[in-house]
Amino acid sequence: MSDKRTESAFGVLLLLLGPLCHGVTAGPAEDATKRLTLYPPGRSAPERELRLLPTDQETTDGDAFLLYEKAMVALPKEIDWERIIGWRHVPLKELPLEEAASVLQPFEASLRLVEQAGRCRRCDWPLIVEDKVPAPLQACRNFALALGLRAHYELARGNCDSCAGALGTNLALAKHLSTGPNVQHLLIGSAVTALACGELEFYVQQPGAPSLETALRKVPTPLFDETHSEIYGWDPNSQARIRLILKRATRHIAVLQTIESLRLWAAKAGEWPETLDTLQTSLPEDPVTGKAFDYRRVTKIQALLEGPLPEGDDPKHALRYELSLQTKGTTDGGV
Repeated sequence: MSDKRTESAFGVLLLLLGPLCHGVTAGPAEDATKRLTLYPPGRSAPERELRLLPTDQETTDGDAFLLYEKAMVALPKEIDWERIIGWRHVPLKELPLEEAASVLQPFEASLRLVEQAGRCRRCDWPLIVEDKVPAPLQACRNFALALGLRAHYELARGNCDSCAGALGTNLALAKHLSTGPNVQHLLIGSAVTALACGELEFYVQQPGAPSLETALRKVPTPLFDETHSEIYGWDPNSQARIRLILKRATRHIAVLQTIESLRLWAAKAGEWPETLDTLQTSLPEDPVTGKAFDYRRVTKIQALLEGPLPEGDDPKHALRYELSLQTKGTTDGGV
């Protein structure tokens, strides 16, 4: 693809994906650090173990694309996107529950179809033959934003099961997008992943929220194929940009799995471990660097978790979490 067409395609995609990719728990604009206050996870019965993606027994042989098309048609015609996007940044205690419920209600028919699609093993996306992003892919942005609000709303109500269900549906959508025939599918899928992970950052900060470590371990790694044949049709600089975007999506899932492992360990120890080796469990590498995440315990209740920037990358893409452990006021039975 020529440089001119590349920049044009990226411009369209950035306009489409901006609301999905914008962080929800970052610090001030000049500081890329994400500051999370974490509580030990609540205990849940084995039969209530939360999942994000469906098990093999729960999946069907249907084509998810047909359901996504139906869901697109079922989307409400009048949507207050400004309010929906704005609520992504609202602390849970400040979310207007009745208003959020009324905004979500018109999406119910569409989201039921998206949930059904998430249980399909395959998604036969049509090949994109022009630079323009087709309507079904644009609709994926709308599905993801509505599911993000549903997750935020359910977590604000204290319903971790329903929150995890909404997040899982978004990850199932991202997984389907990862199998698409074009780079556009991969980039939109990475943005949907970013939105789901942003909501997971809210989830891990709720007192008594059951652990999602096992569920995160079952998310495919890498989620996106960095050797996808369509990537080679772009110019070399864009190829590098695309692959880095895809790595960041997988990295976001990997670092949240690490945070959940730390939460589980802290539930027993009452403090952060000295090193990640102390956890005595397998942890994912940072897919951007191919090395373990950098971890440093500052105090018993303060720790830093980082992923170094690749050379030449924008500092706004730095991965740096400041983790504060709160052990008082937690509950044993979940939210």
